[in-house]
Amino acid sequence: MYKRFFVIVLICAATTQIQAQSSIIDTVAVSILDKMSAMIGDLSSCSVTVNSNYDIRSERLGLVKHSNVQHLYMQGPDKMYIQSTGDKGSRSFYYDGKTLSYYSLDRNQYSVIPTPPTLLEMIDTMNKAYGIEFPSADFFYPTFVDDLLADSKNLIFLGTTTVNGKECFHIAGTATDKTYQFWISNDAYTLPVKVVIVYTKKDMNPQYEAILTDWQINPNLPPSLFTFNPPPKARKIKMASLSRKK
Repeated sequence: MYKRFFVIVLICAATTQIQAQSSIIDTVAVSILDKMSAMIGDLSSCSVTVNSNYDIRSERLGLVKHSNVQHLYMQGPDKMYIQSTGDKGSRSFYYDGKTLSYYSLDRNQYSVIPTPPTLLEMIDTMNKAYGIEFPSADFFYPTFVDDLLADSKNLIFLGTTTVNGKECFHIAGTATDKTYQFWISNDAYTLPVKVVIVYTKKDMNPQYEAILTDWQINPNLPPSLFTFNPPPKARKIKMASLSRKK
Protein backbone atom coordinates (compact mmCIF):
# COMPACT_ATOMS: atom_id res chain seq x y z
CA MET A 1 0.00 0.00 0.00
CA TYR A 2 1.16 3.53 -0.63
CA LYS A 3 0.84 6.60 1.55
CA ARG A 4 -0.79 9.69 0.16
CA PHE A 5 -3.77 11.96 0.61
CA PHE A 6 -6.30 12.70 -2.07
CA VAL A 7 -7.94 16.01 -2.89
CA ILE A 8 -10.59 16.04 -5.60
CA VAL A 9 -10.92 19.25 -7.56
CA LEU A 10 -13.79 19.61 -10.00
CA ILE A 11 -13.43 22.79 -12.08
CA CYS A 12 -16.40 23.39 -14.35
CA ALA A 13 -16.00 19.92 -15.85
CA ALA A 14 -18.83 18.08 -17.49
CA THR A 15 -19.47 14.68 -15.94
CA THR A 16 -18.18 11.80 -18.05
CA GLN A 17 -20.57 8.87 -18.21
CA ILE A 18 -20.40 5.35 -19.48
CA GLN A 19 -23.82 4.39 -20.82
CA ALA A 20 -24.94 0.94 -21.94
CA GLN A 21 -28.37 -0.63 -22.17
CA SER A 22 -30.04 2.42 -20.53
CA SER A 23 -27.77 2.29 -17.45
CA ILE A 24 -25.39 5.08 -16.47
CA ILE A 25 -22.07 4.60 -14.69
CA ASP A 26 -20.60 8.01 -13.91
CA THR A 27 -16.79 8.02 -14.01
CA VAL A 28 -16.59 10.96 -11.58
CA ALA A 29 -18.57 8.93 -9.04
CA VAL A 30 -16.29 5.93 -9.61
CA SER A 31 -13.19 8.12 -9.18
CA ILE A 32 -14.44 9.50 -5.84
CA LEU A 33 -15.27 6.02 -4.54
CA ASP A 34 -11.89 4.68 -5.72
CA LYS A 35 -10.10 7.43 -3.76
CA MET A 36 -12.20 6.73 -0.67
CA SER A 37 -11.46 3.00 -0.90
CA ALA A 38 -7.73 3.63 -1.37
CA MET A 39 -7.68 5.94 1.65
CA ILE A 40 -9.38 3.37 3.87
CA GLY A 41 -7.18 0.57 2.52
CA ASP A 42 -4.07 2.57 3.44
CA LEU A 43 -5.03 2.88 7.12
CA SER A 44 -3.08 0.89 9.67
CA SER A 45 -5.71 1.69 12.32
CA CYS A 46 -8.79 3.83 12.75
CA SER A 47 -11.78 4.59 14.91
CA VAL A 48 -15.20 5.93 13.96
CA THR A 49 -18.64 6.40 15.51
CA VAL A 50 -21.59 5.05 13.52
CA ASN A 51 -25.08 6.38 14.32
CA SER A 52 -27.55 4.18 12.47
CA ASN A 53 -31.31 3.99 11.96
CA TYR A 54 -32.94 0.94 10.41
CA ASP A 55 -36.42 -0.41 9.73
CA ILE A 56 -37.86 -3.66 11.08
CA ARG A 57 -41.23 -4.80 9.78
CA SER A 58 -44.04 -5.26 12.30
CA GLU A 59 -47.20 -7.18 11.35
CA ARG A 60 -49.31 -4.68 13.26
CA LEU A 61 -47.43 -1.41 12.71
CA GLY A 62 -45.63 -1.81 9.39
CA LEU A 63 -42.06 -0.52 9.31
CA VAL A 64 -40.78 0.50 12.74
CA LYS A 65 -37.64 2.62 12.97
CA HIS A 66 -34.87 1.46 15.31
CA SER A 67 -31.55 3.08 16.19
CA ASN A 68 -28.08 2.17 17.31
CA VAL A 69 -24.80 3.90 18.17
CA GLN A 70 -21.59 1.97 17.62
CA HIS A 71 -18.03 3.01 18.44
CA LEU A 72 -15.72 1.05 16.15
CA TYR A 73 -11.96 0.58 16.63
CA MET A 74 -9.93 -1.35 14.06
CA GLN A 75 -6.29 -2.23 13.70
CA GLY A 76 -5.36 -4.17 10.61
CA PRO A 77 -5.31 -6.87 9.73
CA ASP A 78 -6.58 -8.73 12.78
CA LYS A 79 -7.91 -6.49 15.56
CA MET A 80 -11.33 -4.94 16.21
CA TYR A 81 -13.41 -3.65 19.12
CA ILE A 82 -17.03 -2.47 18.89
CA GLN A 83 -19.07 -0.85 21.66
CA SER A 84 -22.75 -0.84 20.69
CA THR A 85 -25.74 0.82 22.39
CA GLY A 86 -29.27 1.00 21.06
CA ASP A 87 -32.57 -0.80 20.67
CA LYS A 88 -30.78 -4.17 20.72
CA GLY A 89 -29.22 -3.37 24.08
CA SER A 90 -25.67 -2.59 25.19
CA ARG A 91 -23.18 -5.00 23.65
CA SER A 92 -19.47 -5.24 22.94
CA PHE A 93 -17.44 -7.28 20.44
CA TYR A 94 -13.73 -8.03 20.82
CA TYR A 95 -11.66 -9.57 18.03
CA ASP A 96 -8.00 -10.44 18.67
CA GLY A 97 -7.14 -12.43 15.54
CA LYS A 98 -8.06 -15.76 17.12
CA THR A 99 -11.51 -15.36 18.68
CA LEU A 100 -14.52 -13.07 18.63
CA SER A 101 -15.85 -12.38 22.11
CA TYR A 102 -19.41 -11.10 22.51
CA TYR A 103 -20.54 -9.49 25.75
CA SER A 104 -24.04 -8.33 26.70
CA LEU A 105 -23.90 -5.66 29.39
CA ASP A 106 -27.66 -5.89 29.99
CA ARG A 107 -27.57 -9.63 30.71
CA ASN A 108 -23.99 -9.90 31.96
CA GLN A 109 -23.34 -12.85 29.69
CA TYR A 110 -20.74 -13.56 27.06
CA SER A 111 -19.71 -15.93 24.31
CA VAL A 112 -16.33 -16.69 22.75
CA ILE A 113 -16.19 -17.99 19.17
CA PRO A 114 -13.10 -19.26 17.28
CA THR A 115 -12.51 -17.22 14.12
CA PRO A 116 -10.35 -16.99 11.00
CA PRO A 117 -7.05 -15.07 11.44
CA THR A 118 -7.92 -11.91 9.50
CA LEU A 119 -10.52 -9.21 10.09
CA LEU A 120 -12.38 -9.45 6.78
CA GLU A 121 -12.49 -13.25 6.90
CA MET A 122 -13.87 -13.01 10.42
CA ILE A 123 -16.58 -10.54 9.35
CA ASP A 124 -17.67 -12.82 6.49
CA THR A 125 -17.70 -15.93 8.66
CA MET A 126 -19.54 -14.41 11.61
CA ASN A 127 -22.17 -12.84 9.36
CA LYS A 128 -22.89 -16.09 7.50
CA ALA A 129 -22.75 -18.37 10.53
CA TYR A 130 -24.36 -16.21 13.23
CA GLY A 131 -25.99 -13.26 11.44
CA ILE A 132 -23.71 -10.77 13.24
CA GLU A 133 -23.66 -7.45 11.39
CA PHE A 134 -20.73 -5.08 11.66
CA PRO A 135 -21.21 -1.32 11.15
CA SER A 136 -20.43 -0.10 7.62
CA ALA A 137 -18.12 -3.09 7.10
CA ASP A 138 -18.43 -2.97 3.30
CA PHE A 139 -16.30 0.19 3.16
CA PHE A 140 -13.30 -1.75 4.51
CA TYR A 141 -13.22 -4.37 1.75
CA PRO A 142 -10.51 -3.71 -0.88
CA THR A 143 -12.99 -4.90 -3.54
CA PHE A 144 -15.71 -2.48 -2.39
CA VAL A 145 -15.89 -0.45 -5.62
CA ASP A 146 -15.61 -3.48 -7.92
CA ASP A 147 -18.35 -5.28 -5.99
CA LEU A 148 -20.55 -2.19 -6.14
CA LEU A 149 -20.08 -1.79 -9.90
CA ALA A 150 -20.74 -5.48 -10.55
CA ASP A 151 -24.23 -5.12 -9.07
CA SER A 152 -25.06 -1.53 -10.06
CA LYS A 153 -27.37 -0.49 -12.87
CA ASN A 154 -26.77 3.21 -12.26
CA LEU A 155 -24.10 5.16 -10.38
CA ILE A 156 -24.22 8.96 -10.54
CA PHE A 157 -22.36 11.88 -8.96
CA LEU A 158 -24.99 14.42 -7.86
CA GLY A 159 -22.67 17.26 -6.83
CA THR A 160 -21.66 18.56 -3.41
CA THR A 161 -23.81 19.12 -0.34
CA THR A 162 -23.32 19.56 3.41
CA VAL A 163 -23.75 16.90 6.10
CA ASN A 164 -23.28 18.01 9.74
CA GLY A 165 -21.33 21.06 8.61
CA LYS A 166 -18.97 19.04 6.38
CA GLU A 167 -18.92 19.49 2.60
CA CYS A 168 -19.48 16.13 0.92
CA PHE A 169 -19.63 14.56 -2.52
CA HIS A 170 -23.11 13.11 -3.02
CA ILE A 171 -23.32 9.84 -4.97
CA ALA A 172 -26.42 7.76 -5.71
CA GLY A 173 -26.97 4.44 -7.43
CA THR A 174 -29.32 1.57 -8.10
CA ALA A 175 -28.67 -2.17 -7.93
CA THR A 176 -30.73 -5.30 -8.51
CA ASP A 177 -32.27 -5.30 -5.03
CA LYS A 178 -31.58 -1.85 -3.58
CA THR A 179 -30.98 1.83 -4.12
CA TYR A 180 -28.16 3.55 -2.27
CA GLN A 181 -26.63 6.94 -1.57
CA PHE A 182 -23.20 7.85 -0.24
CA TRP A 183 -21.90 11.15 1.10
CA ILE A 184 -18.08 11.27 0.95
CA SER A 185 -16.08 14.06 2.61
CA ASN A 186 -14.62 16.65 0.23
CA ASP A 187 -11.30 17.02 2.02
CA ALA A 188 -7.86 15.44 2.16
CA TYR A 189 -9.18 12.22 3.71
CA THR A 190 -12.11 11.40 1.36
CA LEU A 191 -13.91 9.31 3.99
CA PRO A 192 -17.57 8.22 4.15
CA VAL A 193 -19.80 10.56 6.16
CA LYS A 194 -23.29 9.19 5.49
CA VAL A 195 -24.93 6.22 3.77
CA VAL A 196 -28.57 5.43 2.97
CA ILE A 197 -29.77 2.10 1.56
CA VAL A 198 -33.34 1.24 0.51
CA TYR A 199 -34.01 -2.48 0.05
CA THR A 200 -36.39 -2.40 -2.90
CA LYS A 201 -37.00 -6.16 -3.11
CA LYS A 202 -38.04 -6.52 0.53
CA ASP A 203 -41.59 -6.01 1.73
CA MET A 204 -42.40 -2.30 2.27
CA ASN A 205 -38.90 -1.23 1.18
CA PRO A 206 -37.11 -0.98 4.56
CA GLN A 207 -34.27 1.53 4.86
CA TYR A 208 -30.90 1.70 6.56
CA GLU A 209 -29.23 5.04 7.30
CA ALA A 210 -25.89 5.68 9.01
CA ILE A 211 -23.94 8.80 9.92
CA LEU A 212 -20.19 8.26 10.41
CA THR A 213 -18.49 10.79 12.69
CA ASP A 214 -15.35 11.27 14.77
CA TRP A 215 -13.02 9.55 12.32
CA GLN A 216 -9.55 9.07 13.83
CA ILE A 217 -6.79 8.25 11.34
CA ASN A 218 -4.05 5.81 12.41
CA PRO A 219 -4.49 6.30 16.19
CA ASN A 220 -2.29 4.41 18.64
CA LEU A 221 -4.63 1.77 20.04
CA PRO A 222 -3.52 -0.28 23.08
CA PRO A 223 -3.54 -4.09 22.65
CA SER A 224 -5.72 -4.39 25.75
CA LEU A 225 -8.57 -2.70 23.84
CA PHE A 226 -9.08 -5.88 21.80
CA THR A 227 -8.82 -8.33 24.70
CA PHE A 228 -11.95 -9.48 26.51
CA ASN A 229 -11.85 -10.20 30.24
CA PRO A 230 -15.20 -11.48 31.59
CA PRO A 231 -16.64 -9.26 34.34
CA PRO A 232 -17.37 -10.76 37.76
CA LYS A 233 -20.32 -13.18 37.78
CA ALA A 234 -20.69 -12.97 33.99
CA ARG A 235 -22.29 -16.12 32.58
CA LYS A 236 -20.73 -17.84 29.57
CA ILE A 237 -23.22 -18.92 26.91
CA LYS A 238 -23.03 -20.62 23.54
CA MET A 239 -24.08 -18.37 20.68
CA ALA A 240 -26.72 -19.98 18.47
CA SER A 241 -25.75 -20.30 14.81
CA LEU A 242 -28.18 -19.50 12.01
CA SER A 243 -28.37 -23.19 11.10
CA ARG A 244 -29.63 -24.01 14.62
CA LYS A 245 -32.26 -21.26 14.48
CA LYS A 246 -33.92 -22.73 11.37
